[in-house]
Amino acid sequence: MRNAAVWRQAPAIVAVRAAVLAVLTLLVCSGLALAAGGTVTGKVDATPAKFLEETVVYLKEVPGTYAPKTIGLDQKAKTFLPHVLAVTAGDTVTFLNHDTIAHNVYSPDNETYNLGNFKPEEARTYTYKTAGVYTQLCSLHPEMLAFVFVGQNPYSAVVDKEGHFTIKDVPAGSYTVAVWNSHLKTADKKVAVVGGQTAEVSFSLHR
Repeated sequence: MRNAAVWRQAPAIVAVRAAVLAVLTLLVCSGLALAAGGTVTGKVDATPAKFLEETVVYLKEVPGTYAPKTIGLDQKAKTFLPHVLAVTAGDTVTFLNHDTIAHNVYSPDNETYNLGNFKPEEARTYTYKTAGVYTQLCSLHPEMLAFVFVGQNPYSAVVDKEGHFTIKDVPAGSYTVAVWNSHLKTADKKVAVVGGQTAEVSFSLHR
């Protein structure tokens, strides 16, 4: 009789266990989604449009410690590639010369530096300590120009040719989204980021 009673209770026990497992699975998945962070995406319009590509969208004042990285900025056909580079304070930029002529690397902004002249296939490095925008110039070729955007945190993105941007792996929370442009301006905006989800925000730049 006792075995029969236990047998009759078995389906109910199985159902309870299944419900508990489902709740635990949901909690784990929710935790993983939050841990994975969210995405901030959108589009920037600019007037005049010729300055659009000189735009960085970034999150202001995100607390945390960020592992330093090394990123390359090349020189080829008397052009800095890319034209705008976004890095984080503490990162190192390796300035390459894949041109057929000598180049110089210097910036008059913020920390200021002059890495001297270097021949084809040579490289120089600089580690940025202070957040800000560094105009990148070559004293041998005044027509060359680039910008190194140094953020307080790594949550930034250079817009593409159509003005689209995507900032990934943002921790859940509320943030101020700002825009840097070489000539134009716009007001900051607030955004709420949820882990595993995408938040959209767009801007219009003007003089």
